[in-house]
Amino acid sequence: MKINTNVCLHINHSFLSSIKARRGAAVAFSAGSVLGGNLRLNIFQTLNWHALRRPGKLAVRDRSRSFNFGELAEYIYGIAVRLDGDGVGFGDRVVILVDNCIETIAFLHATALNGCIMVPANTRYSADELRFLIDDSTPSLVLCGEEYAPLLAEALSGMVNPPRVEEIRSYCETPSPQAVADWRAARNYEQVQYGCISTDDVAMLIYTSGTTSRPKGAMLTHGNLAWNSINYIMESELRPSHSAVLVAPLFHISGFGVLHGPLLHAGGALYIVDRFSTEAVLDAIRSFQPSHVFLVSAMWVKVTEDPSFLGETFPGTTFVSTAAGPLSEERQEKIRARFPNAEFGWGYGMTESCVTTIKSQRTEELEGHAGTLGYGWRHVRYRLVDEDGTVLDPIGNSGELQVKGPVVFKGYWNNEAATSEAIVDGGWLKSGDLFRFDEDGFAYFVGRSKDMVKTGGENVAAQEVEQVVIRCPGIRDAAAFGIPDDHLGEMLCVAVETTENASLTEEEVRDFCRSQLAGFKVPKRVHFVDALPRSSSDKPQKFKLTEMFK
Repeated sequence: MKINTNVCLHINHSFLSSIKARRGAAVAFSAGSVLGGNLRLNIFQTLNWHALRRPGKLAVRDRSRSFNFGELAEYIYGIAVRLDGDGVGFGDRVVILVDNCIETIAFLHATALNGCIMVPANTRYSADELRFLIDDSTPSLVLCGEEYAPLLAEALSGMVNPPRVEEIRSYCETPSPQAVADWRAARNYEQVQYGCISTDDVAMLIYTSGTTSRPKGAMLTHGNLAWNSINYIMESELRPSHSAVLVAPLFHISGFGVLHGPLLHAGGALYIVDRFSTEAVLDAIRSFQPSHVFLVSAMWVKVTEDPSFLGETFPGTTFVSTAAGPLSEERQEKIRARFPNAEFGWGYGMTESCVTTIKSQRTEELEGHAGTLGYGWRHVRYRLVDEDGTVLDPIGNSGELQVKGPVVFKGYWNNEAATSEAIVDGGWLKSGDLFRFDEDGFAYFVGRSKDMVKTGGENVAAQEVEQVVIRCPGIRDAAAFGIPDDHLGEMLCVAVETTENASLTEEEVRDFCRSQLAGFKVPKRVHFVDALPRSSSDKPQKFKLTEMFK
């Protein structure tokens, strides 16, 4: 079979045409969609390319193990052999509940060889939230770390047809060389080298909070992941000589999509930190001496408050970056002082766009465009629209940012209504965030059009919190909202109206929430009010609550 490699790249100035007219030069261009349904564009084929050409080069390591590219490719083949032998096949979902580990990285690559879909579960979920994810994704297999076995058992308790459960590390142990050889022999060269999937096939479901009461499974394709890597490699100029510590959790797209997956795609090396702590991060930087360090802003806040961080420098790092919330200029200066030879960058994206679509790459870009998150990348199209959907001139206006291109997700799992709401006008993805652009093409976050609170790098749907709070005995109504916070970006709060004879304390409300919500969704503050401020349509005015309590 001949591989169809027709890829259509075209210049598109529709979004920034007014900028071109004003400056006399183009500042951005975009790529169109990938053509040819048989194209097998995926992240495994590139990792395998490195395995064939530089097999002895380090690919991934953690505190106790390391894999070069040759070893990692064989490990990935072994996972595919095990999946096939267990009857887990094309389109089957496999939930993974574990801290950051080499197994998760390898499993995601193995989906290209086997065709199954990886579903990383948030390790901070409550049992009820985990049960919903399992009910919704209907996996044939759950791979679990030992430390999360009790949580999983509680989530599966009483389930009529529970999925098969295996301990992840033992499940992924490499089968015999003969089993791998037999597996290869049963397939043609193309399937072994490039996998059994097409570009548009789903690689993973990542459950992301929306404005509704339950998370939705965002379907990210093999093409989405590969194009995200291409964007990063081109824009960040990633090379095989580069390295990074992976700290962001792999159940979020930032864990794999921001830098780390693209770096493996480029032939670089990853040091995997299983779970965030300032001590673990600093130990990893000292021992691994990475060229690149990415932490979400809430992590940087904790790191910059650690006395040991402030007492040393890391001259070997050449690029540090952040996303998912604001950082004060004082903290940014602390970071730059500790990494004296590094550029400082910012980024913006969302799960549904396979993470980053806007990013700055150099400190001077941030200093020359105060407040910017960066510029739009070349393989993504951008536009701003008003509340009526009218496309706006990007200069001098703010509107909802919408993006289009090969990184835009396939839709929400088993939720056509939500997909139709998110993707409009033939492929434009609604971000729910308000932006403006300057004449140099740099983007500035203005606010959120969705009822979300972004706290500690996590998106929390206000409605989800409210629906739990109002079930607490003694509460009549509730409104969840965020207030600016130096540590969390936004602090999640809730204002409540109580029934006439209720006698509740803040801690009682928080305890009730803890029984049904993940810890990061539990309000940090509970404010008791006589009446919620309301609009003429009787909707709570959350901006007034923010002003009242910030």
